[in-house]
Amino acid sequence: MPGSGIRPFSRSVSVMLLLLTLAVTACSALAPGSRSSWKLTDPPPLNPQNQSLQKPTETQPPQSKPRETQRIAPETIPQRQPATSQPQEDLFAVPESTDRKQPPQPQDLPEEIKPQPRLNVPDLQSRMQPKSAPKRQSGPMMTAPSASGPLEMSVEVIPKRQLGSGATFYLIIKNVSDRSVRNVLMECEFDAALLFPGRREKKIGQRLGTLQPGESKEISLTLYSDTLGNHCCRFRAIADGQELVWKSVCVEYEKKQMDLSVIGPSARTIGSRAEYIVKLSNVSDDDLKDIQVAISYDPVLIPREASIGSERETGKLKWELDTVRKGEGVQLQVEFECEVAAEHACLRVNVTSPELPNELVSACLKVTPATGVLDVQVRDTKDPIARGEETTYEVSIENRGLQPAKDISLQAKIPRMFRVVSVEAYQGNQKLSVRPQVNQNILTVSPIRELPADAFLRYTILVKAIGSGDEEFIVTISGADTDKLDTSVSEITTVNR
Repeated sequence: MPGSGIRPFSRSVSVMLLLLTLAVTACSALAPGSRSSWKLTDPPPLNPQNQSLQKPTETQPPQSKPRETQRIAPETIPQRQPATSQPQEDLFAVPESTDRKQPPQPQDLPEEIKPQPRLNVPDLQSRMQPKSAPKRQSGPMMTAPSASGPLEMSVEVIPKRQLGSGATFYLIIKNVSDRSVRNVLMECEFDAALLFPGRREKKIGQRLGTLQPGESKEISLTLYSDTLGNHCCRFRAIADGQELVWKSVCVEYEKKQMDLSVIGPSARTIGSRAEYIVKLSNVSDDDLKDIQVAISYDPVLIPREASIGSERETGKLKWELDTVRKGEGVQLQVEFECEVAAEHACLRVNVTSPELPNELVSACLKVTPATGVLDVQVRDTKDPIARGEETTYEVSIENRGLQPAKDISLQAKIPRMFRVVSVEAYQGNQKLSVRPQVNQNILTVSPIRELPADAFLRYTILVKAIGSGDEEFIVTISGADTDKLDTSVSEITTVNR
């Protein structure tokens, strides 16, 4: 019959095509790009890809959320500066009462103080606290005074925290009267389950001095706890020995489900960059769903690189992480350019989920003008990396003086998780002859005889990861005139297991 000789061949081709289709489907289902999280022992690379936040990645499926990095278009957005945290050295311990079990009782307000209208201060505690049956609370609790005085106090805090996390109380004290209030003292007494880092006292104070009419002062206090339950703080403002206003605020501590940390530098010079890595890991017994991460930052920090998948808003970058599985985690990366000087340029990482209390961590950076004759910058070309991989530290040195800089030497403290592979030096495009030596994780390089004014010197230090962790690479550049040429710069690098 015509055509009967080719039917077996057509049937074979159909079977082969069916098997090929099934294989492709199975591979697609197992593709790593379809995962929203990964094991902490094998995270994907986070190298910059220079992709705009305004455009989606065409080569990536819409449902995929890879943790690569992309370039962020320059933008300066004004943002309200946060209140500066109260330095620990300004706090002092308040003597305890003779009966340690009894909190101090409120004192009657002076009769000559006339009642003043209260300001409509937002009450974060009542707004964020879920409506549920009241729980038994510990710590100092008192009844609100019936009369109002010249001072008004508001206290804000996230009402739920995980064990081991910090609860930051934001206080605003305002003089709402038409006269000055002198010798204002702020006291805080907190539950025994709450800890103030570096101190054993459960009652601390801070002198605020004189508050003029309409003047307000802001204070922040962070306490920690490793005990489940509701733990409370009582804040009171005293003037000339008289208690004028107080508030009691409580925080509920729950079982820890997620670890959250941010890693990055604490100091940079104007014109340099600061790279931060945010680590999240699921330490609960179940998968965590609908995870959202938001990184807000001060306007002096200009974002230049960030993990792919971010959405940019005013002064903020956001990621939708979907599900983070049990025992797995996510690493996000953002790099800022430091254009102006700042004493405290901060970023705040906020993680939210219907299954978790809001988690918040922050990191602050001091940005200063470059001092001395040499401007030294350092960066790692690949971070984070896995054990067994390599990265390169690039050290750039500019002679900003009017005269040549002589006998420039490099010394670097190499993180113990690295082994130095090679060291090279360049002046412009010319490769220089150097003699590197490593002794107990200290790298020293033979001096460069001369660096002309306005010239650049560049070192490349190739290292291989032989361990894991987060450690700091510290490089010190010195010269013949030590007073003018001695400069130290550092960079933190992450190596995953």
